[in-house]
Amino acid sequence: MNELKVRHGISSEIKDIKSSVAEIKARVERYNLSPIDQGAVIRHDSRVESFFIQDAELVGIESNRDQLIDLLVSGTSDRLVVAVVGEGGLGKTTLVGRIYENDRVKKHFDCQARITVGKECTKIDILRKTLQACQTVTGSTHGEMDKMEENDLLATLQTELKDKCYLVVFDDVGKLEFWEYVEYALIENNKSSRIMLTTRNRRIAEQIPFVNVHSLQTLPSDKAFELFCRKAFGPQGCCPPELEKLSCDILRKCGSLPLAIVTVGSLLSNKNKVAFEWRKLLDDLGSQLGSDSHLKNVLFEESYSINCARLIRLWIAEGFVPYSQRRTSEQGAEQFLIDLIKRSLVQVVETDFSGRPRYCRVHDLMHEVIRGKAEYLGFSHFVNREHSNLPSKIRRISIQGSGDSVFESIKDSKIRSVYLFNIDKIPNSFMTTLGVDFKLIKVLDFEDSPIKDLPKQVGNLFHLHYLSVKNTKVNVLPRSIGKLLNLETLNLKRSLVSKLPVEIKNLKKLRYLVAYSSGKDCYYGEAVKIPEGFGSLMELQKLFLVEVNSKELIELTKLRNLRKLGIRVTNGNEKDPYACIGKLEKLVCLSIRVTTREEILDIESMTSPPPGLERLHLKGNMKKLPDWILKLDHIERISLELSGLTDDPLRVLKDLPNLLDLMLWDTCHDERLHFKEGWFPKLKILELIDFKGVELMIIEKGAMPNLEDLRIGSCPRLKEIPIGIEHLRNLKILVFRLMLKKIYYMIKDEKWKEVTQHIPKISVTFKIKEKIYYHTTKYLSSVLPVDFEKYIKEVDQST
Repeated sequence: MNELKVRHGISSEIKDIKSSVAEIKARVERYNLSPIDQGAVIRHDSRVESFFIQDAELVGIESNRDQLIDLLVSGTSDRLVVAVVGEGGLGKTTLVGRIYENDRVKKHFDCQARITVGKECTKIDILRKTLQACQTVTGSTHGEMDKMEENDLLATLQTELKDKCYLVVFDDVGKLEFWEYVEYALIENNKSSRIMLTTRNRRIAEQIPFVNVHSLQTLPSDKAFELFCRKAFGPQGCCPPELEKLSCDILRKCGSLPLAIVTVGSLLSNKNKVAFEWRKLLDDLGSQLGSDSHLKNVLFEESYSINCARLIRLWIAEGFVPYSQRRTSEQGAEQFLIDLIKRSLVQVVETDFSGRPRYCRVHDLMHEVIRGKAEYLGFSHFVNREHSNLPSKIRRISIQGSGDSVFESIKDSKIRSVYLFNIDKIPNSFMTTLGVDFKLIKVLDFEDSPIKDLPKQVGNLFHLHYLSVKNTKVNVLPRSIGKLLNLETLNLKRSLVSKLPVEIKNLKKLRYLVAYSSGKDCYYGEAVKIPEGFGSLMELQKLFLVEVNSKELIELTKLRNLRKLGIRVTNGNEKDPYACIGKLEKLVCLSIRVTTREEILDIESMTSPPPGLERLHLKGNMKKLPDWILKLDHIERISLELSGLTDDPLRVLKDLPNLLDLMLWDTCHDERLHFKEGWFPKLKILELIDFKGVELMIIEKGAMPNLEDLRIGSCPRLKEIPIGIEHLRNLKILVFRLMLKKIYYMIKDEKWKEVTQHIPKISVTFKIKEKIYYHTTKYLSSVLPVDFEKYIKEVDQST
């Protein structure tokens, strides 16, 4: 009997194993998985990737670029419209993007703005986007745009652009009525202004009177093959003979579309250079790329950009980043993103001062592949106003501009993630039943959504890893938030939350907490108050911006995993309150401020700062910079809002070997500002704010040789343009802040053009009724003195 019992157990285990094997085999067939014993992967040399990203997409269209630049910067003073027309994947966006960033174009126009239109935009959407883009460039503000009616938006845009030689680019225009939407908003001002648009639909361009239509064509076969080889085989572009026929077959599937060639070539660059591997991809491409109808649908709006840090946190929340003892999840996710960028599968939209990607997007073609795979596998689903049919099983959903019916239809589903884009209204029924109907949810991204509070039932979402109410009207967190024991990311940035509930100390897995509210405290806003017991959040890596006293600051130093910390100290005059910060050995970003610039900030007691510090911001009253600041070999950005300094901070900081970005706010009271040869060898960005006593600025040859962005002002006593500015050969942006009259008369100096002709963009800001505007020096040089004096009187009277 004992033997029979053992045999029965073995038989049961064998059945289980067979069942598991059968299930694995079915999954392999379903997902088309390949075995891992097909030889080592021959990796592409990553050092040449930056060359690909910048130039590869331009193969064969350089003449188009030069022709269009000539059309924009020369010719008639009348407003001119240029339409770049062609099917998806031809590189319209890439071409226009290169033109938009061209130095010759930047120098010609007073104002440039670029707007992605997409298929969903209404007239109001387009007008708001255009005004917002212009505001971003000019620095002006016009109240809450979401409350503006159509006539207000039209009038405001006309006022904004009436005196400027402007270039406005509309990317991916999809509606026939487009020109009716913008014709009167973009004023005809006889300033050689230009409007540029890209579209797949030639009929849209034909609706515009006197338009210049530029049709893009597919690449010639030789250029297509050249581009493909550079992406698949490296900079020399040498195709092995055994792969030539397959390469030509793949190119035919890509239809000679540059974007398709770049994407597919990048995929092949990391595959074995054997015919078997390439044949497999060719066969798969037939289903992925061979159908025009498939290429008509996209997952998000065309050219949608996402903050890279946000993307990384979402990957982690979804569980896409495997655990590793060698590096943090954030480091692992960042490496994944860098690998995708190097392979041209993800495109960098914007970088920070150090060259790290800040915003990214995927190519339109890659959107198609992702969309098809995601829906086929039941991984995610996309819903907009036109496509709201939902499958029976939904795991992740992206909702764009849809009505109440979509929210109702996803109730009682086993949904894991909800992402909202351009939502005008969220039904109360969705919010009130959130904790009941969506108990399996891991990601709730309410960023930019029209919500004013979170329901108490949010605490029932036990599996929630990611919660964002960024840029919302939410002002209080419910106490039930303390029950979210799996929460890793809590984003309260620019919400109205001013105080964190005491229950938040229960969130032992929290890694990221950004909690500054909307306000006037410097750039960021108002610090948020935290409860006692915050030191229990041992997994925190980022905490910014919170208000603490000396006791609470000491408690924060228990958080030994912190990498980024921003604090406003309310009683920093106690003895040695900052000495404990040196214990945070993993810290790379530190911001310390007191209530005002006049309050004492004594951080000299921090004799041993965190060794890997890369970014430092200080605000308060300080006699001298701490001695340890010179030991920061890794420091890349320093921002100082300090009063009371007796030493010149420029002399103190000039030799820091890796400093890239420096902002000084009213920290110098000398009459002469002298940058000497060898100072700031790597500096790229320099901002000198409110240097009221400076009369003369001198830049020796060899000083700041890598400077790209210089912002000065206000300097009411500055007598002339900085002497030696012609030595800054890499300077691309020069901005004078609140110095309109000074700069106008500097421009009249005969040497102005000689010493600034190498700088693509020079502008000056000014204030009217607490709103900031700007003019380019090109525009100011065209204004007669008598007209300028009348204008400056109006400006002065309005301030």
